[in-house]
Amino acid sequence: MNIFMLLQRAAKRLRTQDTAFHEATETTVAILRSSGVLPTKRSSLNGGLHKLVAGMIVEAHEHDTTVDVGTRRVGTFARFGYSTKVISYLDKAVETNLLSSQTGRAKGKLAIGTLLDRYLSKTLA
Repeated sequence: MNIFMLLQRAAKRLRTQDTAFHEATETTVAILRSSGVLPTKRSSLNGGLHKLVAGMIVEAHEHDTTVDVGTRRVGTFARFGYSTKVISYLDKAVETNLLSSQTGRAKGKLAIGTLLDRYLSKTLA
């Protein structure tokens, strides 16, 4: 599913009282932080962005789809109202095998990696 659609859906769900989604998102944030994908410094300032990225991954997992990154242009992300850091976070997730890509970076179809898949399957079960 298109990354912008996933980000939009995740943002919408983060405003709800869906406890299972919020729990899975918090688990994903913790995994991303402990793996070095998301920085721990200034997390109080960037916590919303971190939760949005994690929510996007949870949303993709729930719909059994990939995160489709059609463009890496920061201008496109800014135009849609999303942080330009999203791409660098996804690049790090690919480097740490939390997401898999055929290109070795956040481009094309990114599949949920084994570790995230296991945790999310347990959390959302």
